Amino acid sequence: MMKRSLLVAALLCSAAVHADEQEIDRTLQADPKGDVDISNVAGTVNVTGWDRNEVTVTGSLGEGVERLDFTSEAKRTVIKVVLKKSTHWGDGGDADLSIRVPAASRLDVNTVSADIVVRGVSGAQRLQAVSGEVSSDLAAEEAEVKTVSGDVILRGESKPSVLTLTTVSGNAQATRIAGEITATTVSGDLNLSADTITRARLRTTSGNLSLKGALVGDARVDSETISGDLTFGFKAPVNGEFDVETFSGDISNCFGPKSVSKSEHGPGRELHFTQGDGKASVRINSLSGGISLCDR
Repeated sequence: MMKRSLLVAALLCSAAVHADEQEIDRTLQADPKGDVDISNVAGTVNVTGWDRNEVTVTGSLGEGVERLDFTSEAKRTVIKVVLKKSTHWGDGGDADLSIRVPAASRLDVNTVSADIVVRGVSGAQRLQAVSGEVSSDLAAEEAEVKTVSGDVILRGESKPSVLTLTTVSGNAQATRIAGEITATTVSGDLNLSADTITRARLRTTSGNLSLKGALVGDARVDSETISGDLTFGFKAPVNGEFDVETFSGDISNCFGPKSVSKSEHGPGRELHFTQGDGKASVRINSLSGGISLCDR
């Protein structure tokens, strides 16, 4: 009898929780190459591209959500979760949204703790989260991804593009990217794998950063670290002019010459050499972080 009473109570409690949620299923016509702006505080945002000139939103809104604003005018569609004034942080303000957009849409997604997942969208993407995680397939010529503590996973299509990636403490991984890369972190680890590199500007404070890929033509790589380690794996054959310096960190090189001390009695090491035709330019500076170069 006691077990049965507990089961009934649990079922009633679950029903009450779901009763406070609001299910949504809405559709609007949209421009096939228009802008889609999405904002959510907590929960999830899942965006999928499709072959219709419509934007659909399905999912559920928590009890702390007042409403979902969903409008489409000219070439811009807006999806915004609005919380009740009485809703406090983490107090029923979750919204789980599944959104379908025309595949060529340009995305602008902003969240606080809501996770972001994007699939099948070929337009430019601007994805920002504070503590939410970001996962996206990148098929556009331009993408900008920013998080504070949320982790990032990006998958490119080996096509030339412009990627800007910024984290504070979140870790990030990007694969099959190509073209121009700007990546910055404070304490997060960044792992970047590019088929081809034309421009790379990389900055880290204490996080470790690695870049793998082929230097193309007159490619330019500019990287700086304070205490984080930098690891570079350039696809052979390597053609470039290298200028590498550290104040107190080590430098290792598996092709070309070895590093030498900056001065007879002071700290620091340096490595300056030309490999192959020297068309590309690689400039790396470190305060105390280690630097590793390799062609395999």
